[in-house]
Amino acid sequence: MTGFAILATVLAVLFLIGQVRVGVRGEYTAAGLAAWARLGPMQLKLWPRKAAKPKRSREKQQKKPEKLPDKPSAAPSGGALDYARELLPVALEAAGQFRKKLRVDQLELVLRAGAQDPADAAMVYGYANAALGALWQPLTQSFHVKDGRARVELDFEAQQTTLYASGSMSLKIGQALWLGLYFGRKALSRLSAVKGRRSTKDKERKAV
Repeated sequence: MTGFAILATVLAVLFLIGQVRVGVRGEYTAAGLAAWARLGPMQLKLWPRKAAKPKRSREKQQKKPEKLPDKPSAAPSGGALDYARELLPVALEAAGQFRKKLRVDQLELVLRAGAQDPADAAMVYGYANAALGALWQPLTQSFHVKDGRARVELDFEAQQTTLYASGSMSLKIGQALWLGLYFGRKALSRLSAVKGRRSTKDKERKAV
């Protein structure tokens, strides 16, 4: 009974870990782009990075010129192309599955249209709405957006139109592991097949 309880506890812990969502959060303002990595409730800032401390100047050591090889080594032609052809279908399938599992938790777009002349406000507002709609529709059609908002604001003191964007997307750890294992196995299988065909061709070439 004790062994069964331990096994059940381990499985429950693994299940709970698999439900934790990991992802990224980004924000675009007039000041620039900022991005954070997410692990459950925790966040780690990715961009902009902190400025590195200046290192002390050191004397540059003179390096001897590298000796070039007499003859360039000939690389087997078509090797990279064979691997790319085999991996491309797997990569496209993985991208489609990843997009289905990926969830946009929050997405907000605010287009602030500058219109100092009240007479031009209606025209600017119409153009801004059309531009925001052209941007919003493909995003919401391509991804599952849980909480999305988009609006246009008129600013009579602004000199130009600006965009504010904020969003976060996430994926369950269990889903990410499943995708990695499933498509990793398929990629390794295709790579092994290419390697086997190339090895057979090399043996046939040597036999001739």
